Amino acid sequence: MRPLLQRAIPLNAITAGRRNRAQVLEVIQRNGPVSRPFLVQCTGLTPGTISNAVRDLIRLGLVRDTGRFAPRVKATAGAPSPLVGLDGSWHRVLSIHQGVSRILIGGHDLAGHVLAALELPVHRGEAPADAVSRMAAGARRLIAGQRWTADQVRGIGVGAVGLVDVDAGIVRAAPNLRWADVPMRDLLESALSWPVVVHNNVHAMARGEQRFAGLGEVDAVYVYVGFGIGSGLLTGGRVFRGAHDAAGEIGHLEVTGGGPCTCGKTGCLETVAAEPAIARRARMLGGKWAIGDKEAVAEVVLRTANRPECAALLTDAARALGWALAQVCEVFDPGVIVVNGIVAEAGPAFLEPLAAAIRDATFAAHSREIAVQRASFGRQAGMIGAAAMALDTFVYSPEADLLIERKREPA
Repeated sequence: MRPLLQRAIPLNAITAGRRNRAQVLEVIQRNGPVSRPFLVQCTGLTPGTISNAVRDLIRLGLVRDTGRFAPRVKATAGAPSPLVGLDGSWHRVLSIHQGVSRILIGGHDLAGHVLAALELPVHRGEAPADAVSRMAAGARRLIAGQRWTADQVRGIGVGAVGLVDVDAGIVRAAPNLRWADVPMRDLLESALSWPVVVHNNVHAMARGEQRFAGLGEVDAVYVYVGFGIGSGLLTGGRVFRGAHDAAGEIGHLEVTGGGPCTCGKTGCLETVAAEPAIARRARMLGGKWAIGDKEAVAEVVLRTANRPECAALLTDAARALGWALAQVCEVFDPGVIVVNGIVAEAGPAFLEPLAAAIRDATFAAHSREIAVQRASFGRQAGMIGAAAMALDTFVYSPEADLLIERKREPA
């Protein structure tokens, strides 16, 4: 453990310069190309400090002059103000999204855009070390395919299944994969030459929505319905992880009609509203259905418009999820609930009964509406979320190596 005195170092020119660069870079990412006067207004820093920070960020390859100028609000003296934006030409981060049915690996620029991606299968029963080794090999293959150099890659963000100890980089428990105490960060860092940060995969999705889809400071609940059901609680511009990095495990709230769960409990929400439960009920309707649960749920969604019994399946799952989310709303009081997963692709057929169930079971809904909306990034959300975690840690943080002073570099 680091001595506490290291946390109490007073702010000086070096640390102030690093903090200023991070603050300016954050504003540029959130607002797109902006002028230096806009940066002064948003940050409260002086024009001279803004000029120094922008100059440093340009030299570091993080920001560029766009060649465009801010529109004049009124006639004023002086030259028009040039716009600066993110420089997407050099720096990259990698994402690894671990799901129960597939692994997605992506390469991203500073804005989180997916520049390249590949998919790996999940082999049930595979040793964790072997699975992580395949992830590392996939990352190397993606980089080689893009002809990126090692110097371009700032780091790797991982969205992992289950309970994750973020500080230690360990997957503590992933019942759906039968993983326990897997040192994912250490395994990846030993196989690759870049730093790694590991978060729960739905927490990562939530952060991606927050950083890249404009949620900003809004208090929100991000819900993913897949093989399991998880959520990320967004508040104050960050993901609330809880004391043990376990906040948002709504899939294991008990609901009426729930059955035995892989976690060892009985009655969990996942057993009635996750993809395996919906697929099981679909097959009970008779007819031909896909073998895979995810594919069967996709067929349910496609048939909803023409088959009332399929619409009823989605409505039942939405109501169960809504009842569980109502309990979250009573405690957390979010302004919006964001839903992702194949069921969300059904649009109103799933989102409307979900919103109705939340409204009926939430006391807070008597005085205001809790918005329910579909997530922005669909099936790419896992990659974009893991990229957001990598960017948070290895680019946008004042502690990022990229922003730390080097000799002969201005503060």
